[in-house]
Amino acid sequence: MRRKRVLSFIALLALAVAAALVVLPASWLAAALPAHWPLAIVDTQGTVWKGTAAVAIGPAHQRRRLSEPLRWEWSFSRGPQLAIQHRWLSGPLTLALTPTGLAVSAQTLSVPAGALATLDARLAAVGPEGRLTIRWPTLRFSPSLPAPGTRLLDAEWRDAASALAPIRPLGHYTLSMTAGDGSSELQLASRQGPLLLEGKGGFNARQGLDFTGTARADPTANEAVHRALQDVLGALGPRQNNVTLLRLR
Repeated sequence: MRRKRVLSFIALLALAVAAALVVLPASWLAAALPAHWPLAIVDTQGTVWKGTAAVAIGPAHQRRRLSEPLRWEWSFSRGPQLAIQHRWLSGPLTLALTPTGLAVSAQTLSVPAGALATLDARLAAVGPEGRLTIRWPTLRFSPSLPAPGTRLLDAEWRDAASALAPIRPLGHYTLSMTAGDGSSELQLASRQGPLLLEGKGGFNARQGLDFTGTARADPTANEAVHRALQDVLGALGPRQNNVTLLRLR
C-alpha cells in the first residue's frame, strides 16, 4: 500500500513538472544570458517553446533596444531544434541539439551600421552609418572546444560613414573571429578608404569583449582629408603621435 502511494506521488509530481515545463514563461530565457554579454532579451511574450522578445544590444549600462522583435519556436520531429527568426536574418537560424553537442546553422545577418553605436559611447558619438553584414558557417559546439584557427564569424562594414565627417565613404572594413585557446580571437582590418582602422582582441563567455586597436588617417591622403577626419579620430579615443588608440571592453 505504501509503495502504491509513493508511485502515485511520483506520477503526480512528474505530471506537475511536465505541465510546468509546457507553460514555462519566455522570461526565463532572459536569465540564461550572462549579464556582461553585449546582448540581452527583454519584453518577452509566450513560452520558452514558442514566443517573441525584443533584443537589446550593447554593454549593460547603455543597451539599446532593437525595433524588430525576435521570434522563436521549438520543434521535435527531427530531434530538438530551435528556429529563430528576425528581419535582419536572411532566413531562419536553427539551433539543433545533437548527441555530441549543439549545431548552429550557417546564416547571414544584415544590420544597419548604426547598431555599432550600442557597443561603446565613443562609437555612439561618431554616429556610424553604412552597411554591416555578419556571416558565419555551420558551427558545431561540443564539450571539446573548436580547434584553434577555426573560422567562427566574418563581418564587413561597407560604405562606412560618420555623422562627424563629410567624407563618403570613410572606408571598407572587415572583422574576423576565429577560435583560440580558451577564447575567440578578433582581427580588425581596413580594406580601403582614408580612415584606417586596425586592431585585435578576444571574447569569452566569462569576461566578455576585450579589444585594442588604432585609428588614423591614411598617410597618403591630402591635408583636406586629414582635417576632415579630426573630429572622428578625436571622438574615438585618446591621441598619441597622430594615432587614435581604441579600447573596447
